[in-house]
Amino acid sequence: MVLQTKFATIKGNDLYIDGVKATDLASQYGTPLYVMSEGHIRQQMNELKTKFLDKYENALPLFASKSFSCLAIYKLASEYGIGIDCVSAGEISIALKAGFDPDKIYFHGNNKLPSEIEYALSHDVTHFVIDNFYEIELCEKIAGELGKKVKATVRVVPGIKAGGHNFIMTGHKDTKFGFSSHYGIYLKAIAKILNSENIEYEGLHAHIGSQVFDLYAYISAMNKFMGFVDEIYENFGVVTSKVNAGGGYGIAYNKNDEPLDFEVITSEIMKVIYGHYDEKGWAHPAVMIEPGRYVVGNAGITLYTVGAIKEIPDVRTYVSVDGGMADNIRTALYDADYDGIVANKAGETKTKNVRVAGKCCESGDIVVKDVNVTANIMPGDIFAVFTTGAYNYTMSSNYNQLPKPAVVFTYEGKTKCVIRRQTFDDLVAYDVTEDYK
Repeated sequence: MVLQTKFATIKGNDLYIDGVKATDLASQYGTPLYVMSEGHIRQQMNELKTKFLDKYENALPLFASKSFSCLAIYKLASEYGIGIDCVSAGEISIALKAGFDPDKIYFHGNNKLPSEIEYALSHDVTHFVIDNFYEIELCEKIAGELGKKVKATVRVVPGIKAGGHNFIMTGHKDTKFGFSSHYGIYLKAIAKILNSENIEYEGLHAHIGSQVFDLYAYISAMNKFMGFVDEIYENFGVVTSKVNAGGGYGIAYNKNDEPLDFEVITSEIMKVIYGHYDEKGWAHPAVMIEPGRYVVGNAGITLYTVGAIKEIPDVRTYVSVDGGMADNIRTALYDADYDGIVANKAGETKTKNVRVAGKCCESGDIVVKDVNVTANIMPGDIFAVFTTGAYNYTMSSNYNQLPKPAVVFTYEGKTKCVIRRQTFDDLVAYDVTEDYK
């Protein structure tokens, strides 16, 4: 068992998060409960600021909203001066409600709806990561109607396979995202944008995947992109003024994971980009990165209450908890590995191997596939699952009509609820009774 953040500690027999006892959190807010260490989030955002934003000219880290989206996280991002990327009008709307600067919002997505494009532009969100030819047509039309200009970063697929699971590999040839770098396809997109009246070409976007532990993958991608920059200049006489190197920075979910150091990744990326532009005699471009999981992943700990315990002789022991795939789909979807501990017996020797199962009516509803716990585990104990800050709340559902858990922030011994727990009334809040017409 590994505590993935210095803000989670064991004192005596109890787990503490930012100095708050986990069992006190469970008693006060109920379970399942998403707990987010604001101390960890601030530490990571400060790293983005000091080791990238402040270190390089025209650099802007963008927090990837899809990893964790709510008013509280956007307010923190704004406090540190970093930007965000959003993949829907819904994410944009929350950011704007949090008072986020629309000029620091970058709109992603492989199928932006006309209504979403209109919403974004109407609210002065003009930085778009352009993903396909249909989107170019939509942006040209809608921006013209609104009297706006889209500032386009063009997503190009570098043909590099990297990431922790096939579903989160986005940089190889067979992907739904972006313009292919083969057959001159991305150059045709650049040409359309350069000929557009309402779209301004700013730069290129790269994303090779998520949960990447291979430094060479980043270096290789940036070297390829410098080749694209040259092709654009050779074909159109245009110097690309912005390079978005994407995200995908891996974190430790268990003791076998060996994530790369943030500054090592960024320094290698910048070395390639700045070195190439210096060689060409061009001014340095604006450079962006898009960490999401890196910022919030290890900040999250989900607390559950243990229920039924099922011993199957010569097979395994199932420990069932009061949540499951409705609040953490990643185990079922990505075969993700998690680590955890009995929070109220954290100091006890862990001699019993168990599988932690959820309460949903699915055989695949597993929270932790394999974990050693105290042999003294029993119903009513509080089980804590580590590294649940990214893609857990944002991918949660009401499967089996389970209300979504609350989200609580902890910081310097204090707590605050940032998203309340859903109630049974919330489950029918959108149900209506109508007669057939």
